[in-house]
Parts: sequence; C-alpha cells; structure tokens
Amino acid sequence: MRFQFTEDQRALREDIRAYFGALITPALKEDLRVHAATPVYKEVIRQVGRDGYLAVGWPEEYGGRGYGPIEQLIFVQEALRAGAPIPFVTLSTLGPTLMVHGSAAQKARLLPGIASGELHFAIGYTEPGSGTDLASLKTRAVVSDDGFRVSGSKIYTSHAEGADLIWLAARTDPESKAHKGISILLVDTKSKGFSMTPMETVADMHTNVTYYDDVFVPNDMLVGELHGGWKLITSQLNYERIGIAARGIHGEQLFRRTLEWARTGHTGQRAIDDPCVQRLLASVYARLETLRIMNLRLAWSLQGAQPDPAYACAAKVHGVESLVETCRDLLQVLGLGGLVRHGSEAALIAGDVEAQYRRCQINTYGGGSGEVMREMVATRGLHMPRTSR
Repeated sequence: MRFQFTEDQRALREDIRAYFGALITPALKEDLRVHAATPVYKEVIRQVGRDGYLAVGWPEEYGGRGYGPIEQLIFVQEALRAGAPIPFVTLSTLGPTLMVHGSAAQKARLLPGIASGELHFAIGYTEPGSGTDLASLKTRAVVSDDGFRVSGSKIYTSHAEGADLIWLAARTDPESKAHKGISILLVDTKSKGFSMTPMETVADMHTNVTYYDDVFVPNDMLVGELHGGWKLITSQLNYERIGIAARGIHGEQLFRRTLEWARTGHTGQRAIDDPCVQRLLASVYARLETLRIMNLRLAWSLQGAQPDPAYACAAKVHGVESLVETCRDLLQVLGLGGLVRHGSEAALIAGDVEAQYRRCQINTYGGGSGEVMREMVATRGLHMPRTSR
C-alpha cells in the first residue's frame, strides 16, 4: 500500500501551512488555549471561512473549493498543527451528514453558512438515562400541524454555548420500538424554552446540560424523514468517529517537540541517550505512523462514498487510544517536569503534553465507547455473532 500526494495536494498543504503561519500568531495561539466558543474562537473561524480554507474539500455549490476528502484532511492536519480552532462537530460531522440527508432547501440555507464559519451546531443525543443505549432516549417531540413541541433534557452538549442550532434527537413516536420512533430536529438556541447549564471537566473546558421546555421547532427544521432519525444518527456518528481519529495529529506535534527536547542536554546529559527513553519514543513513532496511514486510507475511501461503519469504529478506537498512549509515554520521557501545568516556568513543552493528556480522555467515549466500537467492528466488520446482554 502506497500513499503519495499529488503535486496539487502538496502545493495546497504548503499554501495552508503558510496561511496559518501568518494567521495564528503566538499571542493569538495563547488566547485560543481556552477550549470554548469564545468571541476570539468564533472570529478566527469566520476569518478562515472568509478566506476560503474552512471547507476546501466541499463542493463549490455548498461554499467549498471543489476539492475532496483528502484535501479536507490536509486542511485539518495543518490547522491542528498550527493550533488553529476547527468547528469539528459542525464542519466534519454535521456538514457531510446534511449533504446526504438534508433537503434541498436545508442544504442551500445551512451548508454555505458552515463553510463561511458563520453557522455553528452542537449535538443533543445523550441523556441522563440514555448514554450508550441511545435508542432509549426520552426527550419528546410532539407533532403538530406547523411543527413540533420539544420537552426534555440532554447532557454533554459540548459547545452549545456558542451554537446557533442544536442537532437534536427526539422521540416523535412513543409507540414505536426503540430506534424506529426517533427524529432529528434542528433547534434554534434562541428559541423560547431553551436553556443550558455548564458542566466543568478536568480538561480545562466545559460541556453543557441543555433543557427543552416546550420548545417550538417548525416543520422545515426536521432533517430527513419523520421517525427516521436513527439512520441520520448513525451516519453522523460515523463521520464523528473518523474525525476523532484524524485529531491524532495532536500526538505528532507533541512527539516532535518532545523529541527535540530529549535531544537537547538540560542537566549535563541528554534524555535521548537513555535506552528507556529511546524505547518510549520509538513506540510512539510507530504508533503515530500507523495512525497516519489509517487516516489517509479513510480519506481515500470517502471519495464519492459514505464511511464504512466498521472501519470508522476501528479508526476511532485506534485514533483515541493512540493519542492517550502517546501522551502517557511522552509524559514518562519528560518526567516530573512534564506534569507541571501551562503557565508555570517549570512546565516542560509549555505543559502541552499534560494538557492534552487530560483533554483527550473525553474522546474515549465521545462518538461511542471503546467497548461498543469493538463490538461493532466484530459484528459488522468481521461478521461475528452478537454477544448476549
């Protein structure tokens, strides 16, 4: 298997790298360390959208530049390498899902807004009593002539504080079994009856609990078929799993910086001369190389096709666990100085490995837990019998 970028793709990478090199100054990068939908975060995304980079791989009719999945991956890699913000849920998961399942009017109205960086979404799936068993969700949407009345609550609605719309899974037919009575609605966060409460995490970021108190949603904000939302949920989650795997580029950046630190003598000797350090760095390098190839294969497979569910699950597990293990190994290389948080003069590599180690834990269950992902690989990819519960 051989992956080789075309001349145009290499030129695009150089162009994007130069663009972010000029845009993301050290001062701006410091401001963006706050992982929340701040005004600075949103303004940078709007700027990238205005400059035509945010959706390079999207069709021109939706505000993109007419490239494809590989070019979009190049953009994501270079943005993460530069420390630039990406509206991950909106751009990488809901945009592609809307292209497949949205109505013509929804595509025309919503996709250009995403590509320009003006429109932001959050996802409302998980409930206090419905996590891994998402089909057991209780949030209710009562159907009326002119729309829906939504009542219920969701947890882990990340970035809802900066979202214009919530991609909400609600039960529209309580008489149907599990998966069959769910619909996807787009809830305007300015709607009467919508509210939220932040949930702090160990990752220097927060998620949200969102509440829906008889919130009205018009008919034209139903995505896909009435009661047919499960198909959209699985489609969106497959894109999310692929996108999470691509975020392993964080590990490559941290590896390079740790390797540079290890090659420099700080106490009269170099850390890289220690056989234990050599073993750890070699393991990290091998792990990241396999992830890089997996991401390229995923991007290649998406050209003109939707994600393969089993491979998306496999990529998500490998991508997340690779980043967690990479951070753990790099912290061993750095020693006690690697555990000091950003802001202290004693922090090695600006405390970025320690920060990423806390931050990446959330993705071990975001998009589906590792146990569920492995079961889906076994049943849908390897055609093994489903385990009894």
